[in-house]
Amino acid sequence: MSKYPSQIVYFESEGRDGNLQHVIRVIKKFLKKRYEMRSLKLVIFTARGEGPMVAFKELIDYSPKIIAVTFPLDFSIKVPDSDERFFPRIPEQVKNFFTGVGISVVSPAPLPLDSIEGMESHNQEAKIVKDTIAIFGGGFTNCIQAVLRACDAGEVAPGERVIAMNGDCAAVMTACMTKKFLTSEGISIHEILCKPRNLTIARPKQATWPTSTAEVLPPEKSHKELSDKNK
Repeated sequence: MSKYPSQIVYFESEGRDGNLQHVIRVIKKFLKKRYEMRSLKLVIFTARGEGPMVAFKELIDYSPKIIAVTFPLDFSIKVPDSDERFFPRIPEQVKNFFTGVGISVVSPAPLPLDSIEGMESHNQEAKIVKDTIAIFGGGFTNCIQAVLRACDAGEVAPGERVIAMNGDCAAVMTACMTKKFLTSEGISIHEILCKPRNLTIARPKQATWPTSTAEVLPPEKSHKELSDKNK
């Protein structure tokens, strides 16, 4: 039996909205129970700095060293129903706050698994790796890339254990540099603290997994009827 039995917390859907606060509460509860984990650095993948801001406020009793890893400067997403593109950035005033409280900011260019123009073989291999990681949820891809880049930037030492999180998942990992990613000295995921149970972004065409038997039964059916049927 494990010395530290734990239970993974599951969210009903992927994405930051509605989940970010819960992720940080899960980490807070984890640190409260596991005092030996309180010295671990917290690597947060963030678009505009909200995650590190909330984590700093909610976890202040444990004084974690927070490392914020952002999208590359040229990353953008198309605005729905528009020809415009949105470039996620951490606002300057937020960066200034981070500097004041000791939160490091790493802005990679590019992320380890990003495509590189003119390198189709590399891009295909990177996509396979990203798609494989995404079977746990799309957020894990960003968490792993954040840890790799934090290590590349010298904010985390190779072989150092950290807590990695983004808006909908968190895990305890051993860090490595990007060049060692898939070797025997590469990144390891030790404990998953929370994740989405329905991959509504990574696997949007899949049916939502019900939270209880009652959700898949017609209203007139009861748990007793189901029990009798299975006897």
